[in-house]
Amino acid sequence: MDTYSQKGFSLLDMLVTVSISSIMASFAFPSIGDALGQMQASQDLRKLTFLMSELRSEAIRTKTNVRIAFNSEGYTWDIGDDGTTDGTQALLSASEWRNETPSDIIFNGLGTARGIGNQMTIAIKNRHRELECTINSNGYISL
Repeated sequence: MDTYSQKGFSLLDMLVTVSISSIMASFAFPSIGDALGQMQASQDLRKLTFLMSELRSEAIRTKTNVRIAFNSEGYTWDIGDDGTTDGTQALLSASEWRNETPSDIIFNGLGTARGIGNQMTIAIKNRHRELECTINSNGYISL
């Protein structure tokens, strides 16, 4: 009878298992990165649309202008449009505007949006994932 019974894994078993796991993980990581980009772009866009809705309501409530100014890192807002910055929001680390930085939006006391023509599209890109919202001259925002 053999006094040495086999217990555990051999080095070859371990190498085969690690190799197969590595190959499977290499297929999963790109899709995880894409999903993360989609979630971050979605989070940035939700923050922006919520804030624009809140600032439009504030313009109506106070019957004054509210300006949203965009820059390469994010956006700022000015309640009363008096030249002072009342708040700032930065985009997440991998997020950026799709083509160019959006132009300023001014909500007046009636809630209409000036500075955008009939309609404006704002798009955020994160890791090759793009999401956009539109705002029309009446101040309505849609995703």
